[in-house]
Amino acid sequence: MKYKLLVPIFLLIIIQASAVLASPVISIDETVTETMFYSKSYTNPDSIEAHQIVVYSEDGEHSQIHLNYRLTPRTTTSPDGNYSVYKKALDSQDGVGIEDYVINDTVAETVTNIKNIITMSYYGVAFSPDSKMYAAPRIVFFEDCRNAQYAIDICSVHNNTLLHRELIPYYKENTKDTPMDWDRSTVYEVYWSEDGSSIVYEVLGADIEGGTYPTYFVSKRLNLDYAELRKMNGYEDTEIESVQEVVEEPANDAENSLPTPGFGALGAVFALALGRKIKRA
Repeated sequence: MKYKLLVPIFLLIIIQASAVLASPVISIDETVTETMFYSKSYTNPDSIEAHQIVVYSEDGEHSQIHLNYRLTPRTTTSPDGNYSVYKKALDSQDGVGIEDYVINDTVAETVTNIKNIITMSYYGVAFSPDSKMYAAPRIVFFEDCRNAQYAIDICSVHNNTLLHRELIPYYKENTKDTPMDWDRSTVYEVYWSEDGSSIVYEVLGADIEGGTYPTYFVSKRLNLDYAELRKMNGYEDTEIESVQEVVEEPANDAENSLPTPGFGALGAVFALALGRKIKRA
């Protein structure tokens, strides 16, 4: 009898563990049209200029070589104004000067190097609406550093901890087949929506047979469980829940009765699992 009672307990533990390890990325929109892009407002509205430069350029005018001379790194400021990310000249141990992105905390008065950001655009990162996270394009190396795959890293602002890494199907080397069969690709820009629900990233890729020209431009979107992502960063959306409790009107006695302990959370986990439709490249 006692073993029968252990079965549902183990199932509940497994389900809860799976929920904890679940990705905060609910789905991926493989093609973001202009209508979809402008349906959202973004935490760094100035970065939209970078989007428009490529979208409204003629073929060949927005090549990677051309943009490399035209674009200069600018400062990305968090929505609350307490943090900024910019490119800074640093000194390596042997005294050779290098440039890398840093995050400036104006409250704590600290400057921290955030390494290996890969982008060709004005702004190196995109801040979350609560200013407690940032999304940055990086390269992840495989096979003894031969092949590399791009990723969007979501990190905590306070301690620079990686919260989630989403690998995206564009490779640095042409020795690896990709869904788009591109070479010399690069992440152009990253945007985080003001409602927290999505991160748009844009990619430039040159046709392998056509050389540098023309350069293709594609926008994709990560659709997020923003509340789950905030929990991963150590924050609860309790203020949102408390507002909902005040607004909601009482229903009948059955709806107001307390649920059996544990089964309310279990039902929520199953609902979340069934509601997610993953669209991967």
